Amino acid sequence: MTIAFAEPAQASKFTGNGKPPATCTLSGTTYTCSTIFSGDNDTAEIASGYTVLVTADLVMGYFQDIKMTGTARLETTGSYKIDITNTQQNNFSTDGATIKAGGNFSLGNGKTITANIIGATVDIVGSSSKITGTIIATGNVNLVSGTQVTGAVSGGNITVGADAKLGSSLIATGAIRLESRVTVASGLSGASISTDSDVKITGAVKIAGLADFASGNTVTGKVDAGSLTLRSANATINGNVTVTGDTLLENSTVINGDLDANNVKTGDSNARINGNATVNSIYFGYGGTVSKVITCKNPPNPQKCSCVTYSSTYNYSPTCAAAAPASAHHFQITHSGNALTCQPQMVTVTACSNADCSTLYNSSIKTTLQPGGAEFTITGGSNSAASVSRSTAGTATLSASGAPNPTTCVGASGTASTSCDMVFSDTGLALTVPDHVSMTAANVTLQALKSAPAPNAGKTCVPLVASTTATVNFSCSQIDPANAAKPGMALKNSDAANYTSVSCGSGSTGVPLKFNADGLATANLQYSEVGKVSLSASYTSGNLGASTPAGGTAFTVAPKAFRLKATRVGTTPALPAGVFARAGEQFTLQISAVNALPDNPSNMDANVTKNFGKESTRESVQQTISVTEPTGGVGKLAGSFVITDGTASGPYTFDEVGKITITATNINPSTSTTNGTKPPTYYMGISRPDFETRGTLDLGRFIPDHFDTTLPQPLTDTAAGDTMDCTKTGGIVQPCSKRLVYSRQPFQLVVSAYNSAGALTKNYSGVYARTITLRSWSNSVDTATVKAVEIDGMGWSDEPTTTTTTTRFTFAGGVGTLVKDSQNPLNLPYFAFAAASTPSNPTRFVVRATDTDGVTSARTAPAELELTAISGQLYIAPNFGAVNAPMPMHMEARFYLNGGYRLNPAFALPAPSLDLNSLRYSNCQKLLAADANGNCTAAAQLKLSGTGQPTFSNGKSVFRLQGPGIGPGSVGISLRGQCPTGASCPDWITYLPATVGNATFGIYRSGPVIYTREVY
Repeated sequence: MTIAFAEPAQASKFTGNGKPPATCTLSGTTYTCSTIFSGDNDTAEIASGYTVLVTADLVMGYFQDIKMTGTARLETTGSYKIDITNTQQNNFSTDGATIKAGGNFSLGNGKTITANIIGATVDIVGSSSKITGTIIATGNVNLVSGTQVTGAVSGGNITVGADAKLGSSLIATGAIRLESRVTVASGLSGASISTDSDVKITGAVKIAGLADFASGNTVTGKVDAGSLTLRSANATINGNVTVTGDTLLENSTVINGDLDANNVKTGDSNARINGNATVNSIYFGYGGTVSKVITCKNPPNPQKCSCVTYSSTYNYSPTCAAAAPASAHHFQITHSGNALTCQPQMVTVTACSNADCSTLYNSSIKTTLQPGGAEFTITGGSNSAASVSRSTAGTATLSASGAPNPTTCVGASGTASTSCDMVFSDTGLALTVPDHVSMTAANVTLQALKSAPAPNAGKTCVPLVASTTATVNFSCSQIDPANAAKPGMALKNSDAANYTSVSCGSGSTGVPLKFNADGLATANLQYSEVGKVSLSASYTSGNLGASTPAGGTAFTVAPKAFRLKATRVGTTPALPAGVFARAGEQFTLQISAVNALPDNPSNMDANVTKNFGKESTRESVQQTISVTEPTGGVGKLAGSFVITDGTASGPYTFDEVGKITITATNINPSTSTTNGTKPPTYYMGISRPDFETRGTLDLGRFIPDHFDTTLPQPLTDTAAGDTMDCTKTGGIVQPCSKRLVYSRQPFQLVVSAYNSAGALTKNYSGVYARTITLRSWSNSVDTATVKAVEIDGMGWSDEPTTTTTTTRFTFAGGVGTLVKDSQNPLNLPYFAFAAASTPSNPTRFVVRATDTDGVTSARTAPAELELTAISGQLYIAPNFGAVNAPMPMHMEARFYLNGGYRLNPAFALPAPSLDLNSLRYSNCQKLLAADANGNCTAAAQLKLSGTGQPTFSNGKSVFRLQGPGIGPGSVGISLRGQCPTGASCPDWITYLPATVGNATFGIYRSGPVIYTREVY
């Protein structure tokens, strides 16, 4: 390293290049320096791989700067301190280096530092400092409020201020003090701990003395403590708790786990232990509970809750258990019943706590086995590595000493024997058959052994058959299920070309096997069924012979997979290509357990394992589904099945639209349940990946069962797109459904997609919804005099000549609504009579929706929108008035009935705005005509008077014309929608053709006239 000194007025820079600066000495990669700063503005740079030892206090000034990279290390020797509280944040960078103070290390004023910090003591002062690294102190550590540390913190006494966050563990040799809202991410240990409210600790807690947790504290992990206090209220431990001393649980505190403690006291209100409690004594205040079992340590009367006392106001009856026994009740030996005299025979020894061995003795215990006298230690309840031995042929009785009650025995390999007799032979066949999947080639090993001749007789085994091919007789039996298919096994030497069939349950079959010099032969075995099976072998040559133990070698064969098939029950209505069924429609689901043979399309039962589901503890199958289309879709598969000959079959429904994947998994009904749902298990409880039988089926597409067409709610009769209330016509319109609409009047419409049970198909949404076609329809046949309901591009153009298909429905949650677009601000359908120029009497019709999959609102009991259509007219009444005064022009919305138009009192829908462009003139007379031909140019002097937004009430409205100032004269007035000059303009109200109302100015209508007459 070098130190370059600039002019006195400038700062110096301490840099690393392998040469010692004047204030330092170099030894290898370590520099010993009296100082690294000579001025207030100096910078010190320490490169990766170098250590700098400073032999004085290092207190950084405001403008001084340290740069450290990689594995750089900065230390002060002796008890000298390092103080980084006053410098600017941007004046140091440490890049994960190490800083060690011989005395105190202090950091503050909100500094952020990336370094591992070591000190005799460590103080993080000034709030909101962040340390990316670890803190290690031999003495006390003080972390001010808001401090963040990503690594572990260790020291003597450790105090952590409010709202601090520790990203790893906290390890103290002394006391720990955590203020409010501190979080510790990876457990802690110390001599004692005290906290303020709302502290969160994740991970194991180990405290030698008192662990005192305040209100709102949460510990998620195991807790070990000398004594424990949980303060009111809601202090919670999520984990098991072991306390060597006493425990106090104040009001509304919780331990979600087991508690092992000396004396326990609960508060006056609702302290809970959601687990077991093993205690010397426990006192319950009101509402205190233990959810499982209380075990009294060494109680005077072990069968009662003798260590339990209660508040005088609390009536509580907990469940109590006797103390754990001091020794095992007895030993149980699991064995095969046969052994060789020339080698030890493996057995399993279990230490039992009760007579039926339903509870194990889990403490460590020693036993001596006979025959053989071998000693074994049992830890955790059982030892499967124990063995017995005997050097002479004959029958021996197995036993294990060290328990007050006699040894019991159970048979291995699936046998039901309870005999403790074991037959020792001088010759034998050791047969190994692995658990495997049906119709895969299992690797079988067979070793023929005999006792060695003298002087090693009874001490070691030698081959009975060696370096030759010999015929071995095999037989098999189906153990579980017992009364089921027994198809026989196929066996062959591992390098042979062909299998030999071995019958199950009827004699034996010879199979040639090649034995090596060690008397070992290997074979391949195939079995087409499932369950627990046994294989026996025997060999005879001259006066020598050997066989496998009685009962043979048991093994389990599992299905390869589940094959799923779904068939639609009905055939009508026919469905389009790619569609499986309608939502809610019944189909048959078949789930077959199959072996590893490939499916045979001409005989799909050929590879079904018919023993599946017949086991003594019957295996079964459960189904789960995932909706693959549309993304984020929902749905429920419902149904039940019966298993017959390896196939589960039954009626099912899927209540939604889309595509699904059905997954079938093995389940064993004897498996304990969680929240009422049986978890999937391995076949017959054998935990290996290929025994977790599974199968999947991609099924779909499902489409809605039907649509309903309805009007949106609420109905007001006064909004754009609303229909009219028939009852407001006074019963004049007949026939009339509930709602009334003019021919070509746009109206609102909702199309809803349902399953067969009448529930919305929520997956019929967005891009997954299909294109909708709308038609008008009678309740029986298509009405010849009525054309299709159309969505017109502009909403008011002439009737198209073909049925229009619309994609303007936007579906969400199965409900389709019409939305606006740039071409049609209303984007609403309308009904139009076939002959638009000829008025028609009122006609009832329904609106039918059909999508491109053939889903329709038509069905036996229609639920379609029913409306009555009427031919309409906007009548403008004639009027007379002065040339300089406003003249009211009265209008009526009318409908056609039996040869004439009449007022429609139900009409109150909003009308467009009026301006001068809306006025059309005709038949101009006298001074309002500009020439002798009656042209209406002079009528352009007419103006609208008052509001330009007429409103209709009970079918009537009015607008006013300002007199032209000249007269007399008259003009025919009609209303048209706004459009470019010279264009063919629509009617002002597009579906109400307007009549011409004659306005006469300067000529007054006579009257009123009162006639009088005298009578004599």
